[in-house]
Amino acid sequence: MSNLLIGSSNVNRHYKASDYPNVRQYKMVKSTQMAGFTTYMENLEAASESVLISVFENFVIDAVGADIAAPEETIDRCIKDFLTIILDSAIKLPDTKFGIVMPLRRPAVPWYQERVLPITSFIGEGIKAMISNKDINNVAIISCISETSQQFEADMIHLTKASAKVFLEVVLSSAEKFFNADMINLTDGGHRDPDQVLDVENRLLRLERTARVQADKNVSNDLMFARGREETDAGSNKNKEDRIVLNGLKTAAPLPDTPRERIESLKVIVAGIFERLIPSFKGKITYLSHGKNQGQLIPMVEVRMDSAVHAIEVRKAFADKRKKKTLDKDLESLFVSNSVTLATRVRVDVMKAIARKLTNSKDLAYVAGFTSRPMLHIRKAGAPSPNLKPLMSYSYIDSVTKFGHHVQAEDLVAAYGRAGRTFNGQLQQNFVVLNEQDQAYLQSVGQPTPSGSRPSETTSGRGGGLTRGRGGGSGAQKRPGTPIGGSANKK
Repeated sequence: MSNLLIGSSNVNRHYKASDYPNVRQYKMVKSTQMAGFTTYMENLEAASESVLISVFENFVIDAVGADIAAPEETIDRCIKDFLTIILDSAIKLPDTKFGIVMPLRRPAVPWYQERVLPITSFIGEGIKAMISNKDINNVAIISCISETSQQFEADMIHLTKASAKVFLEVVLSSAEKFFNADMINLTDGGHRDPDQVLDVENRLLRLERTARVQADKNVSNDLMFARGREETDAGSNKNKEDRIVLNGLKTAAPLPDTPRERIESLKVIVAGIFERLIPSFKGKITYLSHGKNQGQLIPMVEVRMDSAVHAIEVRKAFADKRKKKTLDKDLESLFVSNSVTLATRVRVDVMKAIARKLTNSKDLAYVAGFTSRPMLHIRKAGAPSPNLKPLMSYSYIDSVTKFGHHVQAEDLVAAYGRAGRTFNGQLQQNFVVLNEQDQAYLQSVGQPTPSGSRPSETTSGRGGGLTRGRGGGSGAQKRPGTPIGGSANKK
């Protein structure tokens, strides 16, 4: 009896039987094209005991080719052809077990990256339907590693050596459990051994418990990472309290063309604004940099003052005049803020979304965003007074831990838009309530998934909040509306 491992270069480059002595030894078969795979599967011998397949991402990318404007029809056809080959082989060789590894990501191919979740869902649903409708009991889904564990080389196609080792360890271990399990006869008319049925039920209960434990562990890990990164960003922001960011500057005179003269001209413009905000202002600009123009006459400008005290004075003076609507007309487009990391600005967007959900007739929730560590405050509703202090204040991690289940993906559009692609593969580790599934959905609204449902309905049950099911991992979930601690009766 032989064991076959059919894989692409991500498998072939790194698999050595001697490196995995605790699982069965496979004969490695490299396959990167559908035609070769079809031929090989059609000629499989009955002596094949187990076949582990990890190659679909190559097939679908080759099938789409350069036609990336509307590849959905090609993707669907490729998936159906792939599943048909598996089904035919499973029927022809009922004593051979087939493990189908869910697709890896491929950052070098943007259209595929955007659709890998619905593709994975479509394949999974097809295999489930195959097992259910055709009385097939020798095919199983082998989950891929989480997307955060998928680290790629410079070509953004091939896994790094370390990541490939994790991938193979997870896949081979999961496949071993399936290949070692006894096959249950699905066509015996229901006349099964009661002990066998009970054993299956017990195994399912153990799997559910294990999945719940892993889901809770994953959330805890995300919280740990996110807390550490919030602390790091707060320290970085603290070191930049002497800086001011200005957007919406205006001037009647055109800026000089040479960089040095342009910077000196901007310094004069900014210093004049500071003088208008605070008459007899004593602060000095020690450094100025400007961003790209982006269609504005004057780009975004960041200045460093001679002290954090002077920078804070300017920001407070601007905020006070803006609140009282006493800014001069030519300064109404101006916006002055502190200099913080992009991650900090994303956290502010998330907390603002939470604040909108918490505000009601009795309580007012708001975010103090222009600080090194933004905070969510909640106080009694009504007109503010000098003695009225926030009833409760929460850091970012405390906010998402206690209130994260109130927000759905649609509430976090601003946060997803600001994050963009900067945190690819690390959204949950940075922000806990953000994830790549919902980001992909929000960025491709109007493009239905192959099954006609949004990714969060077909893959992970997500809808924002503290949920689970990321990147083809365990598949266990916390449902929207469930606090991070789980249900009340859960021990």
